[in-house]
Amino acid sequence: MEIFTLKKLASMLIMPLPAVIICLCLSSILFYLQRRKWAFYCQGLALGLLLLVATPWLPNTLLRDLEQEYHQFDLSQPVDYVVILGCGHTNDATLPITAQFQPCSLYRLVEGLRILKHNSNAKLVTSGYSKEPFSNAEMMKKLAIELGISSSRILMQTKSRDTEEEVTKLKPLIQNSSFALVTSATHMHRSMRLFQNIGLYPLAAPTEHLVRLSDKGNSDWWGYLPHSTNLNKSERYWYEVMGNTWLTLKGS
Repeated sequence: MEIFTLKKLASMLIMPLPAVIICLCLSSILFYLQRRKWAFYCQGLALGLLLLVATPWLPNTLLRDLEQEYHQFDLSQPVDYVVILGCGHTNDATLPITAQFQPCSLYRLVEGLRILKHNSNAKLVTSGYSKEPFSNAEMMKKLAIELGISSSRILMQTKSRDTEEEVTKLKPLIQNSSFALVTSATHMHRSMRLFQNIGLYPLAAPTEHLVRLSDKGNSDWWGYLPHSTNLNKSERYWYEVMGNTWLTLKGS
């Protein structure tokens, strides 16, 4: 099994929700083995972890610091390229193209086009691999063209499977040029780190912020109850922690 597959598998298993499920399964095994004390410990651990990651305080606090590291892009700053990192989509011809994208891809594309509009001579670079019939880069190019961007202004990078590969394969296209880097705010720290490691210094253009000013406090009591939105925020934060830890272990 290659390193790429092992990384993906490990990251899935130690996400918050799988960790809760593992604790509950372990509790059931301990009950079966008559280790009731340890079984209750595992149940308590699962419940505590679930409350931490599914209620708003912890995920909002952690993500806010991560997302606010880079401010929104300054549109007065000229660039030669607008680079959009890939996210995800599903090819389904029964749906309009806008419905085939994951929200993260739409956020990134719209922000990239907003920046491109203020740089009439810049080129758009779409990036991203997929096992779908069309890559994420191809799908973003297609939608950009439908939204009025000339195909002659769009370059693609379609071979990378993760951010690290994206950065390496993008370098020949954009080196020695100024470029805006568009990706999700949670993903920006790791992306900038990877580009800087190979001697490229993009202008950060974060988007898809998951934490907003309104999340600092909620006067309605039900806003503090567990919700799947908070679980998603926790997973996004933990995914980036694992990604940055992997880079540190590699000495990058």
